Parts: sequence; structure tokens; C-alpha cells
Amino acid sequence: MKKTKWILSVNKLFLFSIFILLIACDRSSSPEGRMTIKLEELQQQMQDSLAQQNRKILDSLSAIRQELNAIKQQK
Repeated sequence: MKKTKWILSVNKLFLFSIFILLIACDRSSSPEGRMTIKLEELQQQMQDSLAQQNRKILDSLSAIRQELNAIKQQK
């Protein structure tokens, strides 16, 4: 009977240890994971910046096209 209780407590301890290890193995818990998170954030910032620049360029091209059309109509 004592041996069975001891085995059950060892099993519980083992399962608890595995559970704690799984919780601790988050992306932000390792240097590689933190670097990956940082790179993903940087990539998103760059994509946002490029999208904003693209919108500005398209707006400028549209304004230039309108001015050219106005000049053509004056002739």
C-alpha cells in the first residue's frame, strides 16, 4: 500500500513538473523567442511604414495626373 502511494506521488510530481515546463516554455522565455517577437514587431512596423509611403506616393501621382489633365484641357 505504501509503495502504491509513493508511486502515485512520484507520478503527480512528474506530471506537475511537465506542466510547469510547458508553461515556462513560452516564446518570450528564450532569447530566440524574444528575438523572433522583436523581429515580427519590426517587420510589422516596416510594412505599416511602407503602406503609408505607398498611399502618399499614390496621392501625389493622382494630384500630378489631375494637374496634367487640367493643363491639357487649357490647350
